[in-house]
Amino acid sequence: MKTTSSLLLTLIMILTPCAAMSQSSTFYCTRHNDFSQLRNNSTAIVNGEYLQDGNETSKCLINLDTTTIDSYSSFKYYIKFANFHNREGKTYKVKDAKGNTSNISSTHCGLVFYYNGFDYWRVSAHCTNSNLYNESVDVRSMTVELIHHHNGKDTIVESTTLEHGVDLHDGYNYMGVAVEENAIKVLIGKDELKEIMSHEMSEQEQIACHGIAQTQVGYFVGPGAMISLERAVLAVSSQEVESSGHPITTQWTREALDSHFEASRNPFEGYWVYLDRDMEDTWLKLGGRYTIALVETSTGYDVIYVDGAQVRKSQWQLGMKKGEMTKTIFTDNFTGSWIDATFQPIEEDVYATFESGVILTFKFPVYKSQIRFSKVLNQTNE
Repeated sequence: MKTTSSLLLTLIMILTPCAAMSQSSTFYCTRHNDFSQLRNNSTAIVNGEYLQDGNETSKCLINLDTTTIDSYSSFKYYIKFANFHNREGKTYKVKDAKGNTSNISSTHCGLVFYYNGFDYWRVSAHCTNSNLYNESVDVRSMTVELIHHHNGKDTIVESTTLEHGVDLHDGYNYMGVAVEENAIKVLIGKDELKEIMSHEMSEQEQIACHGIAQTQVGYFVGPGAMISLERAVLAVSSQEVESSGHPITTQWTREALDSHFEASRNPFEGYWVYLDRDMEDTWLKLGGRYTIALVETSTGYDVIYVDGAQVRKSQWQLGMKKGEMTKTIFTDNFTGSWIDATFQPIEEDVYATFESGVILTFKFPVYKSQIRFSKVLNQTNE
């Protein structure tokens, strides 16, 4: 999730707007060994760039994010995780509260959402073999279940079985859930998130979810499982954010930009216009076909908004900062930050590159998306 530009604000957000709410935007995200938002329990440890958590008990272990979400808000949550105890033919020992030991051969793990202390939902994944000891007919598959835990009982609401597109052993997969207007979408994949099921909540399920004002998300580790978490991202719909007084205001005017670029000898400084995009619309939406200006700084470039906003068009004014690009050790490659269409700062996992001096590409590898801008060669007549 990282990097730069302003235009990228063009990627209006990681959330689709909810009909009854204002536009949504990234609320917070954590990455690699920055898991400060996750309430680490006694079994969870940070190992290099990963958070690892094992469960040697016969009960499901839940680790919640400390961020609270209004129960009526639309949100998206995804994790990138591996279950190291997901190997063919292996069993894993667990103990119950009385100290009795048993073996588990198919371990479960996944994410938790709408958690309010006693009621919650979870997306669970576990792998099995159809005939482990006969390779000629054996098929290994992953079962993904959408489960509602209510009144102390689990109900499997939706279920599907996958044989392709996911790692069926102890490698990493993406898993996500998108909730909007009481519809739950489940996404999973080895290399990218793909929707595999959708569920419209019943009136009873809605009452259970909205019965408490604040809910939480997190992950769970089933009996015998050993989870390794590389990334956890949460995007929550937000109320309208006024741009007045926001620190994105700069002193740049159109006249000042024209004058600066006329005297500049830096080939990358100048105006850039929207060219095209390649987006995974499940997670990223276009906030506008922006025209931006790049102004050189001591560390790279400021990205200045010029025109083209479609979301909050009346609030975006020429001269506002859309982002920053920071130099790396690699020529024409940058990291940075940007402000999305709803004026929320995004500061992780985005990359910007120049191609042949006339194409500027912002890449979002986590979301399998990118957007490109082309250089305006006649700067004052853009």
